[in-house]
Amino acid sequence: MESLKIIANAFVLTCDRDNRGGRYNLFIRDGRIAEISDSLDLFTSLHPYATIVDAKNKLIIPGFVNAHFHPDSILLRDRTEGVHFSLWEQDIRFHECSRKLLEASSYDDLRSLYLAVYFSHLKSGTTCVGDFCPRVSEQGLGHVLRAIDGTNVKSVITLTNWDQIAQAKEFDAAGRRFVISLGKEEDYTVYSFENLTRASKKLNIPLLAHLAEQRTDADIIRKNFQKRCLAVLHDYAALRPSTILVHLNHVAEQEVEMIAETGAPVVVCARSAASKQTGYPSLRHLLSHNVRLCIGTDWASVDMMRDMHFLSELPLLVGGIRPIPARELVRMATINGASALGLSAEIGSIERGKKADLTFFNLEDMRLPMLSPHASADELAELLVHHLSVGDISDVMIDGEFYVSNRQIMTMSEEDIIEGFRAIRERFYTVPGKKRVRTERVQLAEQDQATKAKIIPFVSETRRMEEEAEGFVEGFSVVKESDESIDVQKSSLNSPKPSSLSPDENEPPSKGDFSEKSKRVFGEDEEL
Repeated sequence: MESLKIIANAFVLTCDRDNRGGRYNLFIRDGRIAEISDSLDLFTSLHPYATIVDAKNKLIIPGFVNAHFHPDSILLRDRTEGVHFSLWEQDIRFHECSRKLLEASSYDDLRSLYLAVYFSHLKSGTTCVGDFCPRVSEQGLGHVLRAIDGTNVKSVITLTNWDQIAQAKEFDAAGRRFVISLGKEEDYTVYSFENLTRASKKLNIPLLAHLAEQRTDADIIRKNFQKRCLAVLHDYAALRPSTILVHLNHVAEQEVEMIAETGAPVVVCARSAASKQTGYPSLRHLLSHNVRLCIGTDWASVDMMRDMHFLSELPLLVGGIRPIPARELVRMATINGASALGLSAEIGSIERGKKADLTFFNLEDMRLPMLSPHASADELAELLVHHLSVGDISDVMIDGEFYVSNRQIMTMSEEDIIEGFRAIRERFYTVPGKKRVRTERVQLAEQDQATKAKIIPFVSETRRMEEEAEGFVEGFSVVKESDESIDVQKSSLNSPKPSSLSPDENEPPSKGDFSEKSKRVFGEDEEL
């Protein structure tokens, strides 16, 4: 039976090409936006049997697209919170947890982790995730994908080893979307570039470059290749319009010019970079060259709202960065992310023919600024970025169905999700008692003092120009290693290419709805 819904009287930010905003009514047919109009009477007369949802006290935007996120970070965040990124490698228990998650005996834990992560995204208004998958085997990848399916959140999975890449064709046949990671900078070789770019072309899967997060990452490439990061990608045909570039905390203006010429998207993870104390994205150059930017929360957070807030306030702390208009920040968190992940034809904006993936904000709080009945797109964006938070998200729709209603997940018990995640933590964090855990954290914190970030609110123009010799302002100090201390390890991602992907052999193996007419007002305690 055809599913028809009318979302009535809502404030709407479309994030489409025209950047429309104001009071609109949405007509949804079979999970897609069929029409947008300021006339409710038109919809009700044409579709008398449609379910009507009164959203007069709501702001509706496209579902957030978190363009880069590490799901295992939710499990590992207790080991990393407040600790400088360079010290993570020294934490034995961090590595023990990471390795344990990859074992076949942990597949049930992996499923529970992914359910907790993706339902947390959903409740935070995110309907699509750029997932940087742990280096699990092909069987582990199958468990990951089935868990994601159970949440209905869309995803684009980054393949991080050859086992996963070999299975991509089979999973792609089921409508999955993937990107292939180029690996760590320390593992870049001519051989790895040749193999990975060849696999990308054969399987028609875009590349992802997790690039220049730390200054030492950029320095390693310059030492090994005698060129800057983006020049190396360009030389080995890895810098393409479809290549997703993540971080770029330490790149020069000349490199940004190469990105602009190519048209590749950049995922900025500014708040995560501040937390890790690795710097921040080269926003001054990226913005001045009109590079297409999108937002990723990256590590230990699923809250896209906090990242938008952080980006809006960053120019107050760091000189040389121009303020980003609120409406552009909303686009970075929605349509730009969808475009980077190759999904802009389906999601990321509210317009005819696209999936009805929508996030609803409650505007009834008396502490919020009062909107005029004819509020513009700019006014709505300003309200969203500067006054609303994830706590104001009341409902989330995917494919025209409510999967979060009145702040509650509709498809699974939240108590079960929490209990499943709590059980994982108890198994993975085996240190008995809180005292010992605290002692370890204190020891790491003491080591961290030498590299603790020092945020300078106001930077003089003279100092800024001196510090920007490399094309970026470094708002946070970073750990610098000597050339002798850089131990370049070769990861399994860059191990000899499987025969299934060699140029001389064959390719890898393929492998609560409304059922009757009703009118519902948000906030009523009723069953869907």
